[in-house]
Amino acid sequence: MSQLDSGARRKPLTLAEVKALVFEKWTSSMDRLNLDQKRLLTYLSKFTKVDDPLKAREVVDELVGRFNLKEEHAVMLVNILPKSAEELRAYLYKDYPLLNEADYKEMLNLLKELKGEE
Repeated sequence: MSQLDSGARRKPLTLAEVKALVFEKWTSSMDRLNLDQKRLLTYLSKFTKVDDPLKAREVVDELVGRFNLKEEHAVMLVNILPKSAEELRAYLYKDYPLLNEADYKEMLNLLKELKGEE
């Protein structure tokens, strides 16, 4: 029986969390990595915008709790760190048409906290 068959739950991870899981271990043995692993390290180096995986998870949890976002959507927002309400709306309007300007403003404030730590 595979791990998924036994009821294991897949959890969406932020790029910061993935980087924390693999970066130190993999970078110490670059010569033994396969091409896909090397590509993942390159991708994480270029596109991870948040340094602290714990803070990234806290913001994901807050977005889920306060605004009733699906975890996948909250992870996406933390990964891309939108800069404006218009950008947020472009990502969320289809699935969350009832969010208002105050919600977008609060979300942006949460996401700006992540930008400020870098």
